Amino acid sequence: MKELLIRVAVAIVGIPLLLFVILKGGLFFYLFSVIVTIIGQWEMYNLLKQKGGRPMPVAGMLSGQALLAILYSGFSPLLCLAVVGLVLYIFGYEMFKNDGSALLNTSSTIMGVIYPTMFWGALLFLRQNAHHVFQADYNFSGIFILIMFVAIWICDTFAYFFGMKFGKHRLFARVSPKKSWEGAVAGLAGALLVYLIVYFQKIIPISLEVAIVSGLIVGVVGQFGDLVESWFKRDAGVKDSSALLPGHGGVLDRFDSVLFSSMAFLIFYFILQLR
Repeated sequence: MKELLIRVAVAIVGIPLLLFVILKGGLFFYLFSVIVTIIGQWEMYNLLKQKGGRPMPVAGMLSGQALLAILYSGFSPLLCLAVVGLVLYIFGYEMFKNDGSALLNTSSTIMGVIYPTMFWGALLFLRQNAHHVFQADYNFSGIFILIMFVAIWICDTFAYFFGMKFGKHRLFARVSPKKSWEGAVAGLAGALLVYLIVYFQKIIPISLEVAIVSGLIVGVVGQFGDLVESWFKRDAGVKDSSALLPGHGGVLDRFDSVLFSSMAFLIFYFILQLR
């Protein structure tokens, strides 16, 4: 009962904050992204340490934030130079440090820059630019991102309850024993349902094709992201990426599907631009 109350309390505070920064966009969403990615990198580096890696958190986080700033503000020679310089520093420092496996340590540091920071950077880029490809105003991007979050929540909810009731065939027992194919299919159906409602109710101006592809991205790639995070945690021998959010785990636990869906949506965005 106490854990349930804590989960509800965190949700009561967290959901309005998330709604505000998504819809407001701009500097608010950027600063929120900075906080999320720094915490996410810290969690990722702790997971990597469980496997013997000795990452360089400060250099990795600075590299990640320089990359995030580029995705927010656009191309900047100075920021690009900072990213290159920090990456060279990581390699150079590791070369002379002589502390464990240089290959493992360097890979661990770079891994934290890629996941979660580069993946969340895709979400930041979409919040700033998604409206361009649909020839809409800036508010479109916020609603588009918000719908993605809703679709992920519906997908997770459908997958959980249908899997619990009808799940008989394990989806990937070695990674997540409780997940089933029945639940995964229900989650996909839930994500598609959200985007079909968005299309038919004309909540935002998207085509049926875009609605279906968006539902597939959330329903397939989003659930894949959930599996990947479960795989990382199982390999590291931990239940949650951290205990930062009482009753909810850590940042990586909460945003695993968002991270992978965002990267897939970014690829879809560039495909739409080429048409």
